[in-house]
Amino acid sequence: MSASNVLDALLKSGKKPLFMAHMIAGYPSMAESEKVAEALANGGADIIELQIPFSDPMADGPTIAVACGDALKAGATADDALSLLKKVAKLGKPVAVMSYINPVFHMGITKFVKIISDTGASALIIPDCPFDSEEGRELIAACKENDVYLIPVVSPGVPKERLEQLAKESRGFVYCTTRQGITGATSKFSRELADFVAEAKKIFNLPIAVGFGVKSREDVQSLAKIADIVIAGSVFVNLIKEKGVRASEAVEKKVRELAA
Repeated sequence: MSASNVLDALLKSGKKPLFMAHMIAGYPSMAESEKVAEALANGGADIIELQIPFSDPMADGPTIAVACGDALKAGATADDALSLLKKVAKLGKPVAVMSYINPVFHMGITKFVKIISDTGASALIIPDCPFDSEEGRELIAACKENDVYLIPVVSPGVPKERLEQLAKESRGFVYCTTRQGITGATSKFSRELADFVAEAKKIFNLPIAVGFGVKSREDVQSLAKIADIVIAGSVFVNLIKEKGVRASEAVEKKVRELAA
């Protein structure tokens, strides 16, 4: 069974909400991030989102941006992240690789997609690459060829016509931010968000993942009323920063709380 088929089976399992946990390759170190991945899996995350660190993570808030910078300062590279991906994929959870377009373009779009497919990734998330750009079209073709789901990223305020255009090339699930802007900041889950998610479900006919600002079980329960998948990331980065070498234990405990 291919990695995307494993993800498909999970998405169709009927469990709601699924919980997707975000981590950064190389933070706080490559060795420790492997332990973090194990903690996410052992804690009950349904999907692991593995971010390749980049120097200008424009869609991320200060928590994740600083962590990406720290990972890069410690020597983490895209190649290191792909080596980590191979280990994470063996944990038995679908893995969605998250990257900005620059590292992907630098490696070669088609080559990059083939590598993550061969290594066991189910999906790819690139928030700064429009599907209708030259790079986006190459990504779509490469992902289809290599059986990797290219996940669209949308947020309230995106016009219906744009959503309909994205839906034509979308597979797997849709990543919906709770507001337009950066990740990890305090967020109110508003009526506007609920209405937008309902509209997106109709247009895409795919599971909707909602993230940005998820910190507590109450946040998860609130989003579970409208979303198929709930995403958390900054909360784990903060734990890693706070706990240091004991971070994996704290991360696993937090995942159990959020994914319960």
